[in-house]
Amino acid sequence: MEIFEFIKKSPLFGGAEDLYVGLHAKQEVFEKGARILAAGDFCRRVGAMLEGGADVIREDANGDPVTVAHIGEGEMFAEAFAFAGVPLSVSVQASQRCAVLWLDAQSLLAEPRLAANALKIFARKNVFLTERIEHLSRRTLEAKVLSYLKSARRTAGTETFRVPFDRQGLADYLGCDRSALSAVLSKLKKKGVLDFHKNAFRIL
Repeated sequence: MEIFEFIKKSPLFGGAEDLYVGLHAKQEVFEKGARILAAGDFCRRVGAMLEGGADVIREDANGDPVTVAHIGEGEMFAEAFAFAGVPLSVSVQASQRCAVLWLDAQSLLAEPRLAANALKIFARKNVFLTERIEHLSRRTLEAKVLSYLKSARRTAGTETFRVPFDRQGLADYLGCDRSALSAVLSKLKKKGVLDFHKNAFRIL
């Protein structure tokens, strides 16, 4: 995605495309597996994924990395930490080769139109977090899987849809072991509840 295309499509710049020039933007490319942001660091810039994707990673009690979210093309990240001026509690790692556009957080907040748009983005992300809590509150792993997949289908608006996670990423998102997740998916497929191929799903 070219920068001008991102500005045109991003909800951050809706009705305020002319303000981009004042945000001291800088583009940076990361190879697959590269650490884009590290937990504990201070970030004073807001990231926008122009191309590729990245995973948001948090360490569990044992120090093992757990994927808690995925950043896709056109999405923003790190804005809450940049605006609040607090250290990152998560890391961001490139899941594939990606290009990131960095925007100066304080310059963004200084523009009322951009600040209002950013508030709307925060609200949407809050909805996402609320939905994840809803999925994780289900009693069984099977119920968690179906809750997430039904939500993904609603978002996609199509019977066949893709999720932004591979198996390990989805297992981390749902807080379970990868082998346990694979077993549940296979069970649901045999029961005729759903069909899938890699990260494409269809609830029957």
